Amino acid sequence: VPENLVAVTHSLTGKVVPQEAFLIAMIIAEIPFTWIRDIRRLTPTNILASLLIFFGLASCLGIALFRDYGDSSLLKEISQLPPVNHDTWFMFIGTAFYMFEGAMTLVVPLQEAVFTPEDKAKFPALNKRVMWSIVTFYCFFATTCWAAFGEGLKTAMTASLPSGALTTAVQIAYSVAVFFTFPLQAFPALEVTLRTTTTKVGTTHHDYDSATFRRNVKASFLVCFLGLIAYFAQDYLGNVASILGSAIGVPVALICPNLMHNILVKNNSFCTRMMNYCVVCIGIFAFVVASTTTILNWSSGAEG
Repeated sequence: VPENLVAVTHSLTGKVVPQEAFLIAMIIAEIPFTWIRDIRRLTPTNILASLLIFFGLASCLGIALFRDYGDSSLLKEISQLPPVNHDTWFMFIGTAFYMFEGAMTLVVPLQEAVFTPEDKAKFPALNKRVMWSIVTFYCFFATTCWAAFGEGLKTAMTASLPSGALTTAVQIAYSVAVFFTFPLQAFPALEVTLRTTTTKVGTTHHDYDSATFRRNVKASFLVCFLGLIAYFAQDYLGNVASILGSAIGVPVALICPNLMHNILVKNNSFCTRMMNYCVVCIGIFAFVVASTTTILNWSSGAEG
């Protein structure tokens, strides 16, 4: 976000504002949102953020499809793309799992939330079609934009768009969308890590206010801590996404579910149990290789 705001400020005013200034301003502005305890209050901002994200995706794709390629063309540029980016290929595994870490953990809750048994039976097939549709769109979007904007494409793609009014609008929309989605993303983690005792019989209003105040102070410190991490990792966004996917996404997707299935379902067949253990081994291998490679080649992912 700070990088996009720097570009927007320079485009609109001609002045260069340090990224650190925008980062500090964003931290200060985000802190009050983390004090919200009722997630329903975040619904309007989440809807706005979703609309802005859709606008940004559509605009980026439109710029890539209809920009001037001179003597070349989009199809020709796509055909000239290397099959593998040898400099940062190792980040793909973690990043791929990071993209779907939410879908992985919510498959069972979503299926359980389906009301009728008939619809619940249709859920696996529907979920599979949705996932394939998302993957197809991701591949199309990534390939098109990579071919359109070249090898210098950054992880935050909005910072790589050609200058212009539409680009400025996209960067503003992206910044606002990220700003409004952060409280919603942080809400579950904050509720778990900063759980406070609810008002009970005999508990005074002062005690409840005191507990809420302590919770808000802790939430504020956590946001500041995340801001500190963002400061040191602002030029390594791709690495951060990769290491999160490798260290968290891979175990959540490939290791934990299969081990839990073997433990909870006692009447599993031998083949099913062995298949689960095979997937666990694949997950451990992917976790170790992707995490280690990302850390050892950390400087290769620098974008600053």
